Amino acid sequence: MRVLMHSCCAPCSTFSLALMRSMGYSVSALFVNPNIYPEHEGEKRWLTLWEFASLEGMPVCRVEVGHEKWLETVSADLAKPGRCVLCYRTRLDETARRARDEGFQYFTTSLLLSIYQDHDAIVREAREASRRHSVEFLYFDFRKGYRRSREMARGKHLYMQKYCGCEFSLRGENR
Repeated sequence: MRVLMHSCCAPCSTFSLALMRSMGYSVSALFVNPNIYPEHEGEKRWLTLWEFASLEGMPVCRVEVGHEKWLETVSADLAKPGRCVLCYRTRLDETARRARDEGFQYFTTSLLLSIYQDHDAIVREAREASRRHSVEFLYFDFRKGYRRSREMARGKHLYMQKYCGCEFSLRGENR
């Protein structure tokens, strides 16, 4: 049972990976996060995920969508939660498409771990991406492992960021 997990970052991937592996899933990670700003922050998160994936023996791939293209997409609704929904859609759509094209039975996202993200919107967007790309969305409510994921990340000395990644959250804009 192969799963392609959209990984927003290494800390959120710790518990998610452990849980899915404990259930017998073979997990690969996809880093597609054009929302991350500034560029050096994206690099830091990618390198941390790559390091974590290497330690865990998890295949990982990075896909560049481009921050400018992402900004163009979310500019349709910059007010929160609209921009977040459009951001989830961008990343989950690419994950579902890749999962289908690369023969994965399922896709999921480590975003489902965050107690700060709009869980219901993530699930809705993932189900829509599933429908569009004809690949099954594997739902987990990873939030129960949020605190554990932080402990796991600290134990592995992983970089832990303080904001979701976009410049709007960095500036604290909730418009």
